[in-house]
Amino acid sequence: MDMYGGMPLPYPDELLYSMITRYHLRMNNSSPKWTFRELFGTDNVIPTLDLPSHLDNLSPRSQIIGITSDQWIDEHTLYSYYAPFLPENRSKQLKQMMRSNDGSGIHTLVGITASSMERNGELRFCPSCYEEDIKRFGEPYWHRVHQAAGVMFCPEHHIVLHRITHPVSDRHGLTVLPIARHLFQSQPLVLTVPERAHLRLLGIAQDIQLLLSVGHSLNLYNSRDSLLHKLSEQGCLTPANRIRQRELEMKLISYYGKEMLELLNCMTYGNDYSWLAVATRKARRAVHPLRQLLLISFLFGSFGRFLEQKNMTYSQFGEGPWPCLNKAADHYKESLIQNVQITRCSDTGRPVGTFTCGCGFSYSRRGPDQRPEDRYRIGRIKTFGPVWKNQLMVYMENGLSYRSAAEKLGVDTNTVIKYVRLDPANESVCHEVILRSSRTVKTKVPSKKRNARHVRVDWKKRDLELSWEVEEACNKLIDDRKIKPIRITFASIGKRIGKLALLEKHKDKLPVTMAILSNHLETVDQFQIRRIQWTAEQMHDEFPIKRWKLIRKAGIRPGYSNAVSEALNYYSGHGLHSLNFADGVMTQWLQ
Repeated sequence: MDMYGGMPLPYPDELLYSMITRYHLRMNNSSPKWTFRELFGTDNVIPTLDLPSHLDNLSPRSQIIGITSDQWIDEHTLYSYYAPFLPENRSKQLKQMMRSNDGSGIHTLVGITASSMERNGELRFCPSCYEEDIKRFGEPYWHRVHQAAGVMFCPEHHIVLHRITHPVSDRHGLTVLPIARHLFQSQPLVLTVPERAHLRLLGIAQDIQLLLSVGHSLNLYNSRDSLLHKLSEQGCLTPANRIRQRELEMKLISYYGKEMLELLNCMTYGNDYSWLAVATRKARRAVHPLRQLLLISFLFGSFGRFLEQKNMTYSQFGEGPWPCLNKAADHYKESLIQNVQITRCSDTGRPVGTFTCGCGFSYSRRGPDQRPEDRYRIGRIKTFGPVWKNQLMVYMENGLSYRSAAEKLGVDTNTVIKYVRLDPANESVCHEVILRSSRTVKTKVPSKKRNARHVRVDWKKRDLELSWEVEEACNKLIDDRKIKPIRITFASIGKRIGKLALLEKHKDKLPVTMAILSNHLETVDQFQIRRIQWTAEQMHDEFPIKRWKLIRKAGIRPGYSNAVSEALNYYSGHGLHSLNFADGVMTQWLQ
C-alpha cells in the first residue's frame, strides 16, 4: 500500500468509505472517532456510503497525494450515479453540500428520502474481485460500482454479489473488508436467478458501471426528446408525440418480467404518477437513476447505445426542409418546403404528413418514414397549383396526348382529362386534343351534331365540375379538425355545395360525381368512430381519457356496434392498439 502523509492512495473504483476503513485499519485506531478527527479535522462525521460530506476538510490532507475534493466526489462516491438525472442547479448544489460540513439535507435534495427506492444499507463485494484485489494490491477493498442500487451482479466477473453477515459494524463504526476469508461470513444477494433475469441484471450492472465512469459530465434530466424515436419504433408514440403509457408499461413489464421489477423495487402500477409516466413526460421531477436506466436499456438495448444516439432529434417525417415533388416545376425534388402539417389517420392511427410548396403543389403520405427514400414518396396529391396546371396546358397546346402528359406530370390519364376539361379557357384545345387522343385513350368522343345548339347542358363537363366540388367538400369535412365532425351523407354534401336538387334529379347523368360521392359516404359506424377520434383529440389534456366521459362528449347513444366499442376502448386507453377494423367498417380517408 502506498502511503503519503498517512493517507492511502485510492484504488481503481474504490469507494471513499473504503479508503477511510483502510486508513483506520492501518493506523490501528481503537475508535472511529480518532480516524474521523485525523482525516476530517472533526469527529462530528457520519461515514456515509454513497454521498458523504465534509470533503473540503479532507481535501487539504489528500492534496499531499494529489487528489482534490472534486476528484473524490466524481471518482470515489456515488455522485456520478445520481447527478446526471438531476436538474443542473441541483447537481451543482449537491456537490457543494458534499464539500461542506453540513450533509444533513443531501438525500432529501437528491430525492432519495421521498422516493420509494431504498438506499443500500449494507456493503457488497464480488468474491472474484476480492481474490484478485488481494493478489494485485495486497488487500481487498469496497468497489464503488458494487454499492449502487440495482447492481446485483459484478459487471466484470458476471457473478452474484455477496453481503457480509458477520461481523457487521454499528451506525458509527467502520466495516472493514477483512484480508482473510475465514475472518468473516457472507451470503449471496440472491440464491437462484433465471437465465433471462440474469442477463438483464448483468446488463443493468454494466450500464451503471458506464454511468459511474462518465456521469459527472452528463446532464440527462430532460432527456425525453432523446427517447421519442425509440418510443415510436415500439409503437408507443402518437402522431402528436404523446406517450401511450399503458402500452409502454405492458411492453416494459414483458421485457424485464414482473419478478425482476419487483426485486429491484421498480414495478410500475399503471397510474398517472408512476415512475414510468414521470420519466417519459417533460421533466418536472427527478426519477431514480436505476429506473431511468431500466427505461433506457429497454428502448436502446444498453446505456452505451443511448449515449451514442442521445443527440438524435425525432421527427416522424425526417428533418426539414422537405422536397417539392411537383414534376411540372423546375425545382422538382429540391428541398424547399419548410413546414409539415401532421394529422392522424382515422384508419390506422398512423401520422399523416401534408407538405405544401410555394408553387401551390401539395401532397401527403402516411408515416413515420422508415427509409431515406420515403422522403420522395407521395401518398396522395392534395392540390396541384398553378405551375402544374400551366404546364399541363402547355403540353396540350404542343399536341401531347393525354397519356404522354400524364407520364410527364406524374399522374394518371383521367386526372389530366379532368383538369383539361375544367379549364374553360382551353375549350378549343380540349376538343382538339380529344380528337387527336381518341386512338390512345379509350374514350369515345361524340361527334358534333348539326342540332348541337339545342343541347343546353354539357353533362360530361358538368359531371367533372361537380365531381371536383363534391370531392373538395368531402375532404374539407374530413380535414377540418376545428369544428365538430359532420356526417358525410348525400344530403349534407349536396347542401354544402348548393347542388342538392341537381344531384337528386340527375343522378343518371352524373356517373363520375356519384362514384366519388359513394366512395366518401359514411355509415353510422364510420361517422361515430370519426367523432370519437375527434373528441379524444379535444380531450388530450385529460389523460387518461375516461370511457364514460368520451361517450358523453362524443354523443354516442346506447346500442352502438362492436366496432364503435373497440374505438371507445382504444381512445380511452383500454384497447391498447387492439383495434382492427374490417375494410368495410372504415373508409381510408388519408394515404
